[in-house]
Amino acid sequence: MAVTARKVVLQIHLYLGLFGAIFLVILGVTGSVMAFEGDIDHWLDPNLWYLTARANPLPESELIGKVERRFAPARAGAIQFPLQRNLAQVMQLSTGPAVFVNPYDGSILGERIGPSKTQRILGYIHQFHLRLATDARSAIAPAGKAIVSYAGLVLCLLGPTGLILWWRTKRASVQWNAASWFRRCFDLHRCIGIYAGAFLWIAAFTGVLIGFNAAEKAIYSLTHSSGPSRPRLPQSVPVPGATPIGVDQALDTARRTMPSASVDSVFLPLSPKAPFVMVMRVPEETSGSAHSTVAVDQYSGNVLQVHDFLNDSLGYRWIRFNRSIHTGDIWGLPGHIIVSVSSLLLVAMVITGLTIWWKKLAV
Repeated sequence: MAVTARKVVLQIHLYLGLFGAIFLVILGVTGSVMAFEGDIDHWLDPNLWYLTARANPLPESELIGKVERRFAPARAGAIQFPLQRNLAQVMQLSTGPAVFVNPYDGSILGERIGPSKTQRILGYIHQFHLRLATDARSAIAPAGKAIVSYAGLVLCLLGPTGLILWWRTKRASVQWNAASWFRRCFDLHRCIGIYAGAFLWIAAFTGVLIGFNAAEKAIYSLTHSSGPSRPRLPQSVPVPGATPIGVDQALDTARRTMPSASVDSVFLPLSPKAPFVMVMRVPEETSGSAHSTVAVDQYSGNVLQVHDFLNDSLGYRWIRFNRSIHTGDIWGLPGHIIVSVSSLLLVAMVITGLTIWWKKLAV
């Protein structure tokens, strides 16, 4: 029997799929959950998070005063500002608890000490997606990360080989009334592949760039840049008898310093030499965490340091942008839906592909 190019491609597609099947299922299931990693805790504990947004929030000093009076002698050490106006602020107290506050009326919605059960489970899922382990410090984590990275590489190759195999018939529909369940399964495999293939390939490629250390080094090399700068935090200069400025003045200073950015969080000075540190999010930064900062002297109100993400390492900005694409953060909620659905369709692709292989093996 003559060996054709199509048969070679078919064998490559088949063995790649068999090799990566179990790991692709793991990536698909965990990826579908991780797409909403930042929202699931909100959904499962709505009374702690959700509130009715109003025109203007109360001054931050007033909110801090309400919390510190309630939890005296604890002091607020950090404040996380929500991305959505209908979510609570989270104040981290010096004694440990995280307090959830309605920024519009100062009411306290609840408190937590340490991560919740939901957050711990999501953390395990996150690590399993990255390393096939529930703890990054696990002995199997390095090997798990390599396996996951190679599974992503397999998916990168399954996409084009699948497209080559599909191109001959170009069938893009399912014959649901077909007499054979095998025919329906075969059509479903091809349809999912052609409609979801581009999204899955993008997810695989961006995941490979995240997984392989060599890919990160290549990005820095291509952009002729190094890793992100980590400037040492400056200190406030104590002034005898001076009254420290308020948090609202520090926030206003940070907003004037970086007018295009929004405040993501603020670290309050808990010692005489500590500054106010505002973590700022520039519009171009769509990743889950913000990386710009403005440090303000707690006595004079002067800006001590500005670290702008847009002026930092070009390679690092590429890396963060790649991560935003992989997680769907770049498109917000629609992006998370696309990533979650695509991940589940990957699982369906693996199941239908294995079914097709098993059926042909039995013939």
